[in-house]
Amino acid sequence: MRDILLKLCRREDLTRDEARAAFLHIISGQAPDSQIGGLLVGLAAKGTTVEELVGAASVLREKCVPLETPDGQIVLDTCGTGGDVKGTFNISTAAALIVAGAGVKVAKHGNRSASSRAGSADVLEKLGVNVELTPAQASKCLERANICFAFARLHHPALKAVAHVRSALAIPTIFNMLAPLLNPAAAKHQLIGVFAPELTDRFALVLRELGSKHAWIVHAEDGLDEISTLGPTRISQLHMGHIKSWTLDPKDFGIPYARLSDLQIANVDEAAEAIRSVLRNEAGPKRDIPLLNAAAALVVAEAAKDLGEGLEKAKKSLESGRAREAMELLAQVSNS
Repeated sequence: MRDILLKLCRREDLTRDEARAAFLHIISGQAPDSQIGGLLVGLAAKGTTVEELVGAASVLREKCVPLETPDGQIVLDTCGTGGDVKGTFNISTAAALIVAGAGVKVAKHGNRSASSRAGSADVLEKLGVNVELTPAQASKCLERANICFAFARLHHPALKAVAHVRSALAIPTIFNMLAPLLNPAAAKHQLIGVFAPELTDRFALVLRELGSKHAWIVHAEDGLDEISTLGPTRISQLHMGHIKSWTLDPKDFGIPYARLSDLQIANVDEAAEAIRSVLRNEAGPKRDIPLLNAAAALVVAEAAKDLGEGLEKAKKSLESGRAREAMELLAQVSNS
């Protein structure tokens, strides 16, 4: 560990094996706070590489409490890094419910609020979902409602060893980037929002190394870690081992630009009501943005050939009431 910390002091990148060794050590419960803090600050100050992310993620995946999924079925996740600090409602959670209503299995990985006004766990709880589920209970939700919530802290007990240091540091660390890489259902199809434009290509490379099949990693020009309706969004796509990047403009799909204030909420109650309004299929900016993200998620899940078809299927999920039914069934099954 001393040699690893000295490399970081020299602002040198760690190899994948060094990152693995460092993370095995800090989650062992035997590492002093000084070493945990030194590693996290050193990586944050230097900037985290693909090899470091792959090494760290591989360790935490091995230590994860897994969530069983139906054999032979595609499972999608819409977990992002967070950290855009824009105060919007839970767009990826709303999109996940639309996708579930369209017939795709979604293992929504998430946590309580860290930088946002309402985390996915917070808003789902407000909507009547029991988020404190065992893996077996979550699997039952996935089977019956097409969607489950995988509460990060229940599936990653190894992170307890570093939680107090992360809290004391109060700065973004590599752990802010690891959440989308640690889905307990081992989802190979993902729509991931990231907090900085340079991360879209980097995450595509990381996911390729970790065995993902189809993923879109997105960051909007306005700073949102979603496919935005405020303006264009940069997208890096990983599909069948190939990576390409482009810019998506919502106007090309008939979606007018929104204002940030149209999407912002003050607290978890407003976040829950925003999702209810989406599920009621109420037209407007709050519906447009999860529709667009759901359309992309359907492409990623191989349920639509392109965004145009994805939008049509997402709209049908709302218009038919199937997205709302997925929400109601998730609440019902999670509490049974």
